[in-house]
Amino acid sequence: MVKRRLFISLMVSLPAMRGSADTIGYGGVHEGATTVGGLTFRHRHDWSSPKIRPLFLDLTHHERFFSAANDFSFVELSDGDRLRFRSPSPALTHLWISPDAQFLVGLSNVMLHNPYQLVVWRGDGRVLHREHISARVARLSAEQRREFAARFPDADRLLADRYFTYGGSIYLDYALMGVPNMVGGAAWEFLRQLTVEHPYSEDFSESVTDWVWWFDAKQQDLSIERNGAAPSLIVRSPSGNRIAITLEQSPMGASA
Repeated sequence: MVKRRLFISLMVSLPAMRGSADTIGYGGVHEGATTVGGLTFRHRHDWSSPKIRPLFLDLTHHERFFSAANDFSFVELSDGDRLRFRSPSPALTHLWISPDAQFLVGLSNVMLHNPYQLVVWRGDGRVLHREHISARVARLSAEQRREFAARFPDADRLLADRYFTYGGSIYLDYALMGVPNMVGGAAWEFLRQLTVEHPYSEDFSESVTDWVWWFDAKQQDLSIERNGAAPSLIVRSPSGNRIAITLEQSPMGASA
C-alpha cells in the first residue's frame, strides 16, 4: 500500500498567476512525509530560524544548505524504526520515493530564501541533483555568454553555478533575490534583455518574491526514466506538460 501525505497548507487557495502578488508569509514549523511499503521519507522545516536569510543571501555558497550550517530544515528516510539517512535540505512542498527506492525526490513551490526547488537524493542519502527553478531565465548564445563574462566578470563569477543547458541552448537562472544589487545595473539589464520563459515549460509562474509554480502540485505519480547514461525525472507542469529533467551529479543544471 502506498500512502502519501502532503503538508504545506500555506499553498491552499493561492492563485497560480504569472507575477501575482504575495498574499501570505511563511512562519512556524512545517512537516510532511510520504510512505511506500515500509519506507517513510520525511521533511521538516522551521521558518523561525534566523539563519535562513543570511545563508540564502550568501549566493556563492548555497551548497551550505546541505551542510551543518543548516539546522532548520532536513529530510530523512526511515525503514520502520531504522533511520537510513538524514540530510539537511531546502524547504520542500512535495515528496516522492521511486518504486525501487533508489531515488528520493523533493519538489518545492517556495521561492523566498530558498535556493533549490528540486532536489534528488539517492537511496543512501547522497545528493544526486539540486536545481533552482524560476519562471523566467536568460537565454544566451555562446557569443553572448562570452560577452557577458568579458564585460561583467564579477557578475559572471557570482552566477557561475546558475548556468545550464537544455535542448542545446545556454540559459542563466539569474533572477534571485539580492542579485540585482550584487551584479550591478548594467549586468542586470544585459540579462533582462535576454529573458525568456523557462525552457522546461511556458506555463511556469511566480509571485513577486515568495512562490514559484512550476509543477502540478496535485499529481502524485512522478517517474524515473533510464534512456541514457543519466536517469531522467519526469514531472508534469502546472497545465500538465511533460517535463524530462536529466539528473546530473552537479550543483545546478539539466540537459536534454
